[in-house]
Amino acid sequence: MRLHVIEKDARFSCGSCGACCNQPWRTSIEADKASALDRHDFSKYTQLAGKRFYHAAADGRAGFFDLAKGEGTKCLFLDTDGLCIIHKELGAEAKPGMCRQFPLISSRTWVDERVSLNFACPSVQRGTGELLTNQAQDVAAVVPLSGRPVQADERVPLNARVTISLAENDALLGSIERLFEPGTDGDIWSRLSQSLDFVEQAIVKQGGAAVDLVVDSTAPIESLANPATAPLGTRMLFAATLQPDTMPADLTGRLGFLGRLTLIPKLMTLANFSGTYPSRVLGRNVTIQDGLAHPVAPDLDDESTALLCRYLHSRVWQRALMGTRLSILAGLHQHIHDVNAVLFFARAEAAEENSPALDAGHIRRGLGFVEFHLANQARVYDQTLKGWLRGQLNDVQVARQSLRLMRLPAATLARHH
Repeated sequence: MRLHVIEKDARFSCGSCGACCNQPWRTSIEADKASALDRHDFSKYTQLAGKRFYHAAADGRAGFFDLAKGEGTKCLFLDTDGLCIIHKELGAEAKPGMCRQFPLISSRTWVDERVSLNFACPSVQRGTGELLTNQAQDVAAVVPLSGRPVQADERVPLNARVTISLAENDALLGSIERLFEPGTDGDIWSRLSQSLDFVEQAIVKQGGAAVDLVVDSTAPIESLANPATAPLGTRMLFAATLQPDTMPADLTGRLGFLGRLTLIPKLMTLANFSGTYPSRVLGRNVTIQDGLAHPVAPDLDDESTALLCRYLHSRVWQRALMGTRLSILAGLHQHIHDVNAVLFFARAEAAEENSPALDAGHIRRGLGFVEFHLANQARVYDQTLKGWLRGQLNDVQVARQSLRLMRLPAATLARHH
């Protein structure tokens, strides 16, 4: 029997900041809940007068509509006091399912369904609020179990060729989780490098790779003077990660055959680290070279490192990309590119502000952009160039080069609590 397993140290209490209600994404609403809006008298809310409450779902899903937007990217039902009009008038159960679930994230593993939190939420980033384990009833009410059978005898892909048992999988990922626990040593890149070491050593142990693939885990991770010189696989995977930021919100996740063809030139442009593109999440044109050329301090501060460690610890614990969707190596590699995207957005923000360093505010915003807009979208390797991109994700040497892509220069080790 499948059960919800809730991350034991996760904390969340809604602070009514409205951040989740002011985003360019589409908010899907179930057809019966949309009809209930039509039947209700909202006349005291002048901002709703004469407005259509919802429209046809952009992704064409049957039984769903998309809620309308109000001013800018705000949800039409975000009131002037920062609260949800639907909730105030009709109760929490009348809200769209995706609104009720946020910031909960559920990931199906082979044997259970792990519930953690979306790090785009400011409360989650701060690690404040009530323990999620104390909110188990609320979690169960809004995150239904899938009903899939437990697959206790399943073998988990370690890379594209090698599999391991569930027990071996838990031991390996448990070792990686511990690298990101509070009080452990290392910057974010050294911890990710050690994670790759563990995976590579497991591949060798299983006889899936030559022994000369194992590298010295004590070697420092050096930054690339010019990211455009990185191997093509590294650059294309980063471009694929960033790609939803180049698309209108109503198109992400629903590319047809022609759309996939037109996507390839866009990926190549991003992969060349040149030119300017209209960033959907930043709301402005971004000149890639400006963000990467802007001088920043060599290291992330302790607060930024601690936040990214909590984020990665949560994702590895949750098995969000690993196991049922990707191999362990490919999932870890995608997490590396998600961190690269966080740093890319943070550097773009620092350049815009002419800030001399990346501070925790830049990292928080960058992480919010990735969690809100990139990590929730279908990945390009699920849509196009599947064979080649998946092959690059499963290449440990490409993953090591990916670690260098957004590496800040001259790293030093520090102890973070």
